[in-house]
Amino acid sequence: MALVSVGGHDTSSAIARFVSSYGLGHMPNLPDTEDQLARALGVSYHPRWLLIRADGTEQAGGGAIPDAVVTDALTPG
Repeated sequence: MALVSVGGHDTSSAIARFVSSYGLGHMPNLPDTEDQLARALGVSYHPRWLLIRADGTEQAGGGAIPDAVVTDALTPG
C-alpha cells in the first residue's frame, strides 16, 4: 500500500507550508494547484481521503481515515 498526500485549492508554496507545519514530509506530497486530480477523483472539499484498492474498488470519506478502513485495506483476502 502507498500513502500519498495531494494538496489542492491553493498555491504550491502554501501547500508546502501546510506539509511542513503538520509534519507530513515523511510521505509523498503532490501539489494539485489547478485541482485537476481533485476533479477527476470527485474530491470537492478537504480534508478528504480516497482509498483505491488493488482490485480497483474505491472507498472515500472526509476527515481522518478511520482505523477500521486502514485495517481492512491491509488485511489479505
